[in-house]
Amino acid sequence: MMMKDGLSERVWQVMRGISKEVPKDSTDDFLSLWRKTEKSEDNYIYRRGKFFRFCMGQIVTPVYDNELIVGHFPYREWDCNCCCLPDPILPKERERALEEVEQKFQKCTKLEKIPDLTKWGEVIYGGINFGHVIVDYEKVLHVGFGGLEEEIRKRMEDENLEADQRAFLLSAREMVLGGELLIRRYGEEAFRLAETAKPERAGELRETGTVCMRIAEQPAASFREALQLLWFTQLLLEIESGVSAFSYGRMDQYLYPFYQSDMEAGRLSEEDAQELIDLFWLKNWRYPSKMPDPGRAVTLGGMLPDGTDGTNPLTYLMLNATRRLKIFQPKLNVRVWDGSPEEYVEACVLTARENCGPMFYCDEISIKALEKYGYTEKDAAGYGLIGCYEMAAPGKECGNPMGGAINVGKCLELAMNNGISMTTGEQLGPKTGYLNQFKSEEQLEEAFREQTEYALDMLEIQLIYETLRNSLLVPHALESILIDGCVRKGKDVSCSGANLTTVGVRMSGLVQTADSFTAVRKLVFQERYLSAERLWEGIRTNFAGDEALHAILVSRAPKYGNDCDEADLAVRKLGQYLCEAVQRRRHISGNPLRPGLFSYLEFMDGEHCAALPDGHRAGEPFANGVSPTHGRDCQGLTAMLCSAAKLDYSLSNNAATLDVKLPSELFSGSNGIHTLAQILRTFFRDGGMQIQLYFLSAAELLNAQKSPAEYAGLIVRVTGYSAYFTELDKNIQDEVIMRTASF
Repeated sequence: MMMKDGLSERVWQVMRGISKEVPKDSTDDFLSLWRKTEKSEDNYIYRRGKFFRFCMGQIVTPVYDNELIVGHFPYREWDCNCCCLPDPILPKERERALEEVEQKFQKCTKLEKIPDLTKWGEVIYGGINFGHVIVDYEKVLHVGFGGLEEEIRKRMEDENLEADQRAFLLSAREMVLGGELLIRRYGEEAFRLAETAKPERAGELRETGTVCMRIAEQPAASFREALQLLWFTQLLLEIESGVSAFSYGRMDQYLYPFYQSDMEAGRLSEEDAQELIDLFWLKNWRYPSKMPDPGRAVTLGGMLPDGTDGTNPLTYLMLNATRRLKIFQPKLNVRVWDGSPEEYVEACVLTARENCGPMFYCDEISIKALEKYGYTEKDAAGYGLIGCYEMAAPGKECGNPMGGAINVGKCLELAMNNGISMTTGEQLGPKTGYLNQFKSEEQLEEAFREQTEYALDMLEIQLIYETLRNSLLVPHALESILIDGCVRKGKDVSCSGANLTTVGVRMSGLVQTADSFTAVRKLVFQERYLSAERLWEGIRTNFAGDEALHAILVSRAPKYGNDCDEADLAVRKLGQYLCEAVQRRRHISGNPLRPGLFSYLEFMDGEHCAALPDGHRAGEPFANGVSPTHGRDCQGLTAMLCSAAKLDYSLSNNAATLDVKLPSELFSGSNGIHTLAQILRTFFRDGGMQIQLYFLSAAELLNAQKSPAEYAGLIVRVTGYSAYFTELDKNIQDEVIMRTASF
């Protein structure tokens, strides 16, 4: 029976029941329970796998009312990358591992000791996180957990395996067996509940039990089994590694054969398929409440490796699920190219009006950037999106796309202040002089490059240390066997076992820094409208007592986002330099670091930056990615898109992001949707890489801030993720209001 907005009665009941579910698990006690029976002194890596398997026999396996897809995350509140299970490592093992990290670090870097980079926290961030990957979900669906176990078993027959390789494979096998155990336990619970359930529900529960028992080892044989096995795989990965952007990749592509087969055999109707997708979406909507975004991204549509279009009926059903349920997990990303159907692009725009996605990516530009980095033509054409924005080849790489970050605006601050942080007073970078001492824009640019290169050197060092530490202390065997190369090499992803291992570096303050260079060139050195002394005094005092100076910097100097070549090409030039500078640094695997013209939450890095010559006040947030500074794009949407299309995205192979803020009443109705779809196509044809749309009014957000209970379901786009506005921290709320008020 279909109900409101086309949702079935079952889906409505599941949605209502989610708020009544009570967490039942506390995994903290599992380790002490295990140690009462486990006396093994096995290698830590192997022991970690054995402990995982033990826990899969202990975790609660609730089957909720009306569910057709089962699987419960063992809830508790934690932050990103925090493992669900306690760590079975022994203190002496941790101590030995840290000693080995230091020895390997010294060998890699030729440095005598690990430097203290804590004072660099306002300039760089370097931390390896696992998750943030698209594993080979398609492989699991086609070989099952039994097939994974068989692959490991055959690899272990090699008598030439080294001890650490064998320990990795033993650990991986234990985790696979643990996965099978957990899935079977859900089947047993479904059969148990069926004994006392009403007849109709009893039949559903028995079918659920049968599905679970079959896919515990076997590959999926139907659309429902494929969705169920996909969810169990996701669940197990997140239990191992934490809720950390395990993204589904091109889900409409690898699920389509199961859908098509069931439809042709008459086993499935479109209505049934939509209900199953809705239920799968609701499973992904559940996550620990401290997490603003678990990053369970789905990629839809786009070009196939053979050059044809990949849009299919599942693409539309998945768009429907997000639009009608009005939830922002799983997170939608849509690929668009010249061959994308008009119906598809317009359906994507219609969904975007709900402020829960999708984000739009241009295939032609994205594929070009990936091929330039070194992807094969096939891998580049098959790219999916991870977490917030990042591009990857599904099942082929461990990219750590959110591993590094640099505060570009802070580098400019250091360049203007002789390498000294104006917020802490610390001498961070080299002594390159003060702004009022420079005789030309070129001297300022040279000081900026020197500070940036030094900061990136520090970031490279930090990433080497973090990679080594993770390789010895944070193995991820289950994730590893679902990424090509690890089983063959007998190496964990944390030890560069994947065929491609890199780290992404994102950037904050790009636009503000480029606009600052434009202002200095224009107002100080070309027009001589301002003296360097007055500008420097205004920056040092955050424009206190000289609001006229601030107004001049904001209004007289050209700004990116207004289709002005002078300002736009400054952003292009700076973006090219930064991408090239990042790629000159290497991951410990030998691969270049991967630059991305986006900033995630680092747009808040402006809070740690002094005033800048573009008119940025000390402590104000930056704009996100390649978006114009809030309120500085004054010539309308098309001018802003023309500016963004001038940038060179071929080097930004980790992604880029452009926020587009639109009044909620704009582009409404079928004509409005069609018009906006054509505008997006034009932007991509002109060279744009990515865009995300945002439909809200500042007045509505201010009302929500004052009366949160009345706006509990209000969804906003924060950065690479959406969230309920009333659940955000006030500083994030204020930033969203500020950028919304600027249009």
